[in-house]
Amino acid sequence: MKTFQKYKDRAIRFLEIYSYNDWKIKLYSISIKNEIVSDSHIHSVKENLDLWLKQSSAYSFENYKIGTLIIHEGKEGCFVVFYWWLGENMIQNVVYFKEYDAVDFECISKNGLMMCVWEMEILQHDRNAWVKHVLLKNENPDFNAYLQEQLNIEL
Repeated sequence: MKTFQKYKDRAIRFLEIYSYNDWKIKLYSISIKNEIVSDSHIHSVKENLDLWLKQSSAYSFENYKIGTLIIHEGKEGCFVVFYWWLGENMIQNVVYFKEYDAVDFECISKNGLMMCVWEMEILQHDRNAWVKHVLLKNENPDFNAYLQEQLNIEL
């Protein structure tokens, strides 16, 4: 039986609300290496965002152009989890990965990969914020309050 690596806390840091075209995206960092992911990974992810949105089915369903993007420097390389809200209460996501010595990210979510235990904490936080600011205020959803609910913890 495989021996698992012992769980260690990682810093989950909110970086910014990134505005891209008419999207508002909560940008998060998780790193096994440092407090914050490298500037080069942040820059690379922002450069790829247009292509990733075009390749995904982000425009297939009614959505709010509100999402969360997690850049995670893990043991194997750099993972990017990007998810967004659609159809009132659903999430659509894509996952990209590149090894540390690779140039380009590749989509790895086509076979069902979603996210790891550290990234799931952000998803849970976002779920609770969406319920609080959007679904419970269904007549007048407060998308800005949702965007302002941000997570910064060691977990």
